[in-house]
Amino acid sequence: MTICIGALCSDLNGQPSKVAIVASDRMVTFGGITEFEHEIPKITEITGKIVTLTAGDALRGSRVSREVMAQTPAGAPTVRGVAESVSNRYVELRRQQIDSDIFDPRGIDIQQFYGGLQQRLLGPLAGALDGQVAEFNYGVELLVAGTDDSGSHLYSVLNPGGQPNDFHQIGFHAIGSGMLHALQSIIGFGHTGKRPLYDSLFTVYVAKRRAEVAPGVGKDTDIGIITESGITWLTEAHLKNLEKIYNDYQRPVSKEIKEEVAKLDILKKKQEGENNDPPR
Repeated sequence: MTICIGALCSDLNGQPSKVAIVASDRMVTFGGITEFEHEIPKITEITGKIVTLTAGDALRGSRVSREVMAQTPAGAPTVRGVAESVSNRYVELRRQQIDSDIFDPRGIDIQQFYGGLQQRLLGPLAGALDGQVAEFNYGVELLVAGTDDSGSHLYSVLNPGGQPNDFHQIGFHAIGSGMLHALQSIIGFGHTGKRPLYDSLFTVYVAKRRAEVAPGVGKDTDIGIITESGITWLTEAHLKNLEKIYNDYQRPVSKEIKEEVAKLDILKKKQEGENNDPPR
C-alpha cells in the first residue's frame, strides 16, 4: 500500500533521457491492518547514481535492496545490471519463502519436489503443491532507476521475478496502490524522456500528490533527482515550495472561466426550443 514513481527526462542542457526523477511516500502497512507513516524512506541508494523503490511488503523489499547493495561491486555498474541483480535476488528469496511456507511443513524442500518426488506423489497432491508454487506471490514490487554512461534508465521487478521490465521508451512508471492515479496524472501531462527537468519534477510531484487519494498512500514525500553527477534529494523547504506551487495550480475555476463557459448558453438554447437530439 504505497506509491513509488520514476520518470526520465532531459538534463539542463536539453539532452533527452539523461536524468531520472524518483518519488515515494512513507506509508507502511503492518500486519495488513495498521498503517502509519514511517521515518525510513522507501528509496534505497544502491550506488551514488542508482536507487531502488519498494512497494508491498516493506521487510521483504528492504531485504532485496540491502542484499543487492551489499553485492554490487565498486565502480560504475549499469542501471540494467543492478536491475538484473534485483530480479535475480527476488527469485532466490521468493524461492526460499516458498520452501519455508509450502515445503518445510511437509518435511521436504522444493529441490526434492521437482527433482523426482513429484512423480511419486498422488496426482492431486502433486498438482496442488505445484499450483501453490506457481501462484505464490512474494508480495513485493520494485523500481530500479538511475543513470550510467548511456543515460538514465528505469526498470520494474515484479512477482515472480525474472527479466526486469524496461521503461526507457515510455519514460515513466509507478508501482503501489496509488499506481493508477499516478500514471493517469503523468499521462495527462504527456510526459516523455524528452521533457525538461523542472517540468518533469513538477509532473512527478503532482502525480505523487494525486496518488494520495488511493488507499494506503501517505502524505509524506521523498523526491530525488539523479543526474550524471549523483543524487540530489529535495529538502523540506523545496517540498514546501512545491506544495505552494501545486496549491496554486489546483486553485478553483476562476470567475473568468466560469463566465466563458456560461456564454455557451447550453440550457438557454434548450429552453428556446432549439433542436436537442441526442448525438449519434
